[in-house]
Amino acid sequence: MVKLSRGPATSGPSSSLGIMRFFDVDTGGPKMSPEFVVGVALALIILVLIIKNLNLV
Repeated sequence: MVKLSRGPATSGPSSSLGIMRFFDVDTGGPKMSPEFVVGVALALIILVLIIKNLNLV
């Protein structure tokens, strides 16, 4: 069995703590609210349904 030395630089994230640290990092991308994304998706679905009903596709 190999023993690892316990130094300050060798500690890793435990369980899901590392994942939470990853998602806490701000990458500077576009900021959109969830309501905006759902609204755009619904508008796109409605537009596709209207176009299909008019037999334009």
